[in-house]
Amino acid sequence: MFFMTAGVATALFILVVIVFKEKPPHPPSQAQALIQSRPPEEYSYVQSIVRLLRNTNFMLLMVTYGLNTGCFYSLSTLLNRMVIQHYPGEEVNAGRIGLTIVLSGMAGALISGIWLDRTKTYK
Repeated sequence: MFFMTAGVATALFILVVIVFKEKPPHPPSQAQALIQSRPPEEYSYVQSIVRLLRNTNFMLLMVTYGLNTGCFYSLSTLLNRMVIQHYPGEEVNAGRIGLTIVLSGMAGALISGIWLDRTKTYK
């Protein structure tokens, strides 16, 4: 089984090396066109990271995503222990609670995306 997976991965790698070029003939976006038109000495990766870290909207997004992800990971990591401590023998229900958390998060993301597309109220 692993030899078949390795064979497919190797064949795909060889195809990627042969078929794909270093860069496309036309830049995919205006930002890439601007980067390609500048000399490499003017473009600095560190400067772009610093500029990104000074962007208030990006920092708000990073903090809110970090809080959301941290809360979800800590809750799902400790969920089994919290349920079993108060309700011994309820491992199946702990799994169901975890499933409910994941499904409600997926539904909330879907509903939020549809809402934002229709109302155009995102920042």
